[in-house]
Amino acid sequence: MSQTIDVAAIRGHLDGKTTLELCDDYQHLRKSARRMPWAEQAISDALCERNQMAWFEWQMEGGLFGYPRPHRYFGLI
Repeated sequence: MSQTIDVAAIRGHLDGKTTLELCDDYQHLRKSARRMPWAEQAISDALCERNQMAWFEWQMEGGLFGYPRPHRYFGLI
């Protein structure tokens, strides 16, 4: 049985979260034993939509794979 990802449902869920919650979720995903690159990418995309300049700085310093703790780039610490 194949699994499908409902992109609209995921985007709707992420839109309802604060930037702090998105950063916390991203950090948690990066540290988990079972990585989910699609989820990390979805959160990264949502953060980019909220603040493109902060996202760009985060990506440049994180080697284009996302620094594990994006909070400082989005002014949360």
